[in-house]
Amino acid sequence: MRCPYCVSEINDEAVVCPFCRRDLYLFRPLLARIEALEKQVVAQDAVLAQWQESASEGGTDAAMVRQQEELRVMPSVAEWLNNWLLPLGLLLLAHGLIVLVYDLNTVYLRVVSLLIPLPFGLLLVSRVRRPRWLLVVLASSLAALAVLGMSALTALVDGSPILPVGMREWREFLEYAASIGLSYATGLVIGGMSRRRAQARRVTGLSVALAHLVSDGAEKTEQFQIMVKKFNDLGGTLTAAATTAAAIYTGLQSVIGK
Repeated sequence: MRCPYCVSEINDEAVVCPFCRRDLYLFRPLLARIEALEKQVVAQDAVLAQWQESASEGGTDAAMVRQQEELRVMPSVAEWLNNWLLPLGLLLLAHGLIVLVYDLNTVYLRVVSLLIPLPFGLLLVSRVRRPRWLLVVLASSLAALAVLGMSALTALVDGSPILPVGMREWREFLEYAASIGLSYATGLVIGGMSRRRAQARRVTGLSVALAHLVSDGAEKTEQFQIMVKKFNDLGGTLTAAATTAAAIYTGLQSVIGK
């Protein structure tokens, strides 16, 4: 080490400089502390460089995931059959059994019609993103064809007209179709929420782990990200709740109102 007074090279264990005869007792703890701090700074610089490199790689992965998220995938033939044609067939089957075969109260049909479309809409978007226009077409066409098919089955049995007659029948016709479409839309909303949560867990897993290496700034950043995620989840939950409430209201109001 060097003497802080005369800058002469002396032994590291010396407590008095042999050249200038100055006492080094008070400077030794300070020099040791400075040396320890320098080592800590070097170690933190290495950790920071590693974190920045990992964060850069994680950002690339996140960008790739976001790019895949933006890519809207058209359903395959099997997905068309399983998630659109199958619920349509189940709705018509439920109508035939409840109304035509067992002649039960139509409230059972309304409740079943609310329950059937929802899980199929969820499955359609739970893994990949679909074009929005396609989802609107699927929900609308499912609702319209289901109600028209039920009306056609009833017409085959009792000879009534397929299309409604009068404003009241048209209103009930449209309300019933809206309840089916909104139930399917609720499944789409819930499926989209589950897909985004799964993707967020995959993307942010490494970033959250690395963020713990940084003290106050990273903790505040993570808290902010958690807050933003909660608001996003709340928005999706409120949307799902709104579509569910609208589906129940439109599906049952004509029955309850009678």
